[in-house]
Amino acid sequence: MSLISKISNHLSTLKYSVDIDRLKDSEYFIDTYLRLKKEYEELILVRRKIEFLGYQNPYYVVKGIKDAQDPYFRKRAMEKKICFDNVQHAIAAHRVAIGQLVDAMCFEKNGLIYAGHEAIKFIEEQGTGKFIINPEGVYRLEILKYLSFSGEYMKTLFSFDKEKRENYRKIMDILGDKSKNKPSPKRRIPQEYGMLGPKEYSPFKKETPSYKRDLYEEKIELGRPPIYDKHIRKILSIAYAPFGVDAICEDIALFYLKKTHMERKVYGGPFPTIDPEPNEILLGKYYKTVLLKEQMMDNLRDMNLKEKNNLVAAIAYYLVSEDYKKTLQFFSLDEDDFEGALIRAENYGIIPKESRHLFEKLSKSWEKKDITKKFLQELKGGKD
Repeated sequence: MSLISKISNHLSTLKYSVDIDRLKDSEYFIDTYLRLKKEYEELILVRRKIEFLGYQNPYYVVKGIKDAQDPYFRKRAMEKKICFDNVQHAIAAHRVAIGQLVDAMCFEKNGLIYAGHEAIKFIEEQGTGKFIINPEGVYRLEILKYLSFSGEYMKTLFSFDKEKRENYRKIMDILGDKSKNKPSPKRRIPQEYGMLGPKEYSPFKKETPSYKRDLYEEKIELGRPPIYDKHIRKILSIAYAPFGVDAICEDIALFYLKKTHMERKVYGGPFPTIDPEPNEILLGKYYKTVLLKEQMMDNLRDMNLKEKNNLVAAIAYYLVSEDYKKTLQFFSLDEDDFEGALIRAENYGIIPKESRHLFEKLSKSWEKKDITKKFLQELKGGKD
């Protein structure tokens, strides 16, 4: 049996699905995570092997052969390329699924919360505690059933209806295709005039006195797209297509809001290879919220003050959206905790002047509560 056949047979064994409803059970959740992690590590080893054998660029090897146009060589090169792409997409699907599960994983023991990577260490150290789905994580576990763990992502895409396929194209544009380049008008310079324009003297200059330069469109590279890896982009676009463009925009916005810059830099989580810097095209209407949150965190850092990133993100979201109930829902916050955070933010002076009317509006309704009234009295006393 050839290596390609062995890899294809192995990938066919990965056509498993994740039961979303059973993920609430700790045993099933952990077993699913461990299986995905094991298969992911095996796929990485397979990729290294076929990369060494030239599967990534098989046509380059064919070029040097005298009978390069022979159908046999062309067919083998195509099979190697398809095999390599399937492995790459299978790795991407496993990576996205692992990121989702890690961010959703949480254990509670003796009043302490172990979430995310701390929960992974908790499992590895054979810790025992109450398993819960992390209320502060960034995940959408429903997308797991649309991940092609075997790498055959096109089968999932072809099963979509017209609306879902349109969502797929829109998400692909957001994640990388249209946010990477922009058109710019350039002047076409004829070869005889040199690459830098007309020379002071040229034998062609007298022959073409009526020469006019033509304008043409050229795309300028602005750097890497928001999701660097093209395989991750495809997998995410297909997985989120059934839920619409707004779903992935909200999840990415929450990722930028709930994660610090360092966390985004070293840990992609549910969005592997994502750019840690906020991208206006990627975030859309949430871009202003993310910038405000980053600014508030910088101000607190300059004053040597500490505040939970999640609370600062919720404050920024509320100040921009002016939606109190949705803020509590998005960030899974208790009303009293959020009120206390807002009061501290006002006391620290990090709430922008143009947004203070929102704080004053809420403070009128808070005065009815004894605890909040005490906070406000202390705040007023500190300002006098």
